[in-house]
Amino acid sequence: MTGDFVPVPLPDEVEAGSVWRQEKFRDFAFRLRCLGLDESPEFAALAAQIAEATAELEKLAEVQQQPDYRRPWWQDGEYDAARADSANDHGLQLLGAGLPGDAFHAFTEAVRLRPTSAVYHCNRAAAALRLGRADVAAEDADAAAQRDQCYAKAHLRAGRARLALEQPAAAAASFQRVLELEPGSAAAAKGLAAAEAQAGRQQQQVAEEEAAATAGSRPALTREAVPEEEAVGQLYAAERMLAANPGLQAARCAHVEALLLCQRYADAEAGCSGLLEGRTERLYLEAEAAWRSGRLAAAADKLRAALAAAPGGSSAKCASLAAHVAELAALEEEAVAALEDGLPQACIDACTAMLGRLAPTACVGLACALLHRRAEAQAARRDWQVAIADLDAALALDAGHAACLQLRAEAHKQAGDYTSCFLDLQRLKKTAPGTPGLLALLEEAARLGLGHSGSGGGGGAGGMHGGAAAAALSVLGLPGSATSGQARQAYLKLAARWHPDKWAAGSAEEQAAAGEKFKEVQRAYEAVTAGC
Repeated sequence: MTGDFVPVPLPDEVEAGSVWRQEKFRDFAFRLRCLGLDESPEFAALAAQIAEATAELEKLAEVQQQPDYRRPWWQDGEYDAARADSANDHGLQLLGAGLPGDAFHAFTEAVRLRPTSAVYHCNRAAAALRLGRADVAAEDADAAAQRDQCYAKAHLRAGRARLALEQPAAAAASFQRVLELEPGSAAAAKGLAAAEAQAGRQQQQVAEEEAAATAGSRPALTREAVPEEEAVGQLYAAERMLAANPGLQAARCAHVEALLLCQRYADAEAGCSGLLEGRTERLYLEAEAAWRSGRLAAAADKLRAALAAAPGGSSAKCASLAAHVAELAALEEEAVAALEDGLPQACIDACTAMLGRLAPTACVGLACALLHRRAEAQAARRDWQVAIADLDAALALDAGHAACLQLRAEAHKQAGDYTSCFLDLQRLKKTAPGTPGLLALLEEAARLGLGHSGSGGGGGAGGMHGGAAAAALSVLGLPGSATSGQARQAYLKLAARWHPDKWAAGSAEEQAAAGEKFKEVQRAYEAVTAGC
């Protein structure tokens, strides 16, 4: 044969399954005709049943191809009807004996062995209700009702599960379906009344929450520092409450408050979108997120709107926060103007006054901005070490603060600490890789660190010397002529000696000293390898 071979593309699994089923059905119909059975009512009914099952399989295959498809836990069971009946009977015995947990497992086995049975799903829902697992019970009861739409007991258990989940509308629909099937059902009538009462309570709760949101009656958020464990614990509790009551405004407010205490200001602002728009409570929390992240003007705008929305234009917590923000904004304006006018000391004084009115860990964004501005003023006075101290404090609050990293790198360079300058720029590259001119800054810092600027000399074959690199090698206990391989060996040895895990049994002072030594060794090796 001549010519290029062109392979035929293989169909995917779904397409292949569809082709196989259609071919088998056509083959079955052909054999019926050959045997003269195609006119037989019995075989015609069988052929119609197979055609219907084939169509259902086609629909199932199409559903399974959807991106949001969630595979049922019982799918692909063993389909053993006898064993399924046995497991179901055993589950009924266990449920009657007051052992719902064991009964649940038995019904689970029955469903796995024969998932098409509405009874097994319904019995599993009964066990789940006894266990307090309303979400599972609702899913099982729905599965039972899908398999037998006239199964009153499945609808009844679906209604009870939805009541437990505080979904009165869905519960009422299930109980009404039971009454359609069994008009005299006392259990369904009782369930319907309970669902209507629950709906009424929820409506009343919504009205009360709207009034509370308008009044802004929740306690004011503290401006003091909150211990990290306490803040995290509060967030965990708030997340659990919100998961259980997603529509509850109080739960949403508590979640936003906890995010603010955990310094997650952007997440808190996003969480405010779930609160009632234009109400005092939402505007107040948006203002809290704004000033803590350093946006005082935005916070002031939100607070003015919050006070306007409050009943009688009065809200103690909004007024208190507005006064606090106004005081900070006046000092910020003074600091900015002083720096622009070339009066660094006045800027330093204003920033210091602002910081004295804050608990930095309660408003990390604002505190970092103030420390950065004060460091700018210190840098204008060429007081590099004091500027570095302020930037160290800011980066201890937010290690990824790009502006602080860039300014500290410049301060280190001006102070002659080229290794620290290079390391700060490396951190900046990870935090804000799009910083303009970053590559040039890195190259300059590396050149200065290796002593190659101006009249700096070059290294010998495999050797490294000059400037900060020689100092880094000294930390590793090596001469300036050491090779990169020798530097690595020395680093591994010293890192093993001073690793914090090795000093876990030592005193607090020993652990702190070992930690500092370990960091010093790491910085030295980073400086050496950066120039290789």
